[in-house]
Amino acid sequence: MKNIIFDFGNVLFDLDLSQIPRHFQQYWGEHAPAARDRLMAQHVFTLYETGGLGTAEFVDALRFAATPVLSEEQVITAWNSVFLDMPRARFDLLDRLRQRYNVFLLSNINDLHARWVDDYMLRVHGFDDFQTRFFDAVYYSHLIRLRKPDREIYEYVLADAELNPAETIFFDDLEENVAAASAVGIKGVLKPAEMDVLVALEAEGLL
Repeated sequence: MKNIIFDFGNVLFDLDLSQIPRHFQQYWGEHAPAARDRLMAQHVFTLYETGGLGTAEFVDALRFAATPVLSEEQVITAWNSVFLDMPRARFDLLDRLRQRYNVFLLSNINDLHARWVDDYMLRVHGFDDFQTRFFDAVYYSHLIRLRKPDREIYEYVLADAELNPAETIFFDDLEENVAAASAVGIKGVLKPAEMDVLVALEAEGLL
């Protein structure tokens, strides 16, 4: 293996996926499930994740999805509540890996989350250059307008970074994303959310 591609959430950066629905449940009570179903039917989350919907449009879609109407601050607070922490040891790990491998980040993400991450990296760890400091390239779904598990996003990364899939390994916490990577010849590895990425790398003989 010469190339390692990491998913971000629950691979490198710890998340609590229950936080977003919990916040909207607090805001809307019994109306929250129906609001979520309407937003899903309108593909609001997918559109935002692939750059098809701007942040202002996205925030308004959530604000008015049920009653009471929410403030912009409430929506943004709820939306960013998913993030927990990226321990300092994982940055040290990325430094070690880059001495031996090409290292990439491939994430289904959106503008609000990407901005939150940039702020966190500077505020908590003092990095204003974490993308270029720790990765050879970063691929965010809302910027390249493609998302996992669609085949096209993996083909895009392979072409853009000029990678041989047979020399490339990909770590993700979702089975469908791993399977899609494997379908284009990349070695896909499922990293359960409860497993530290260091353990997953050691299991693959990469350390």
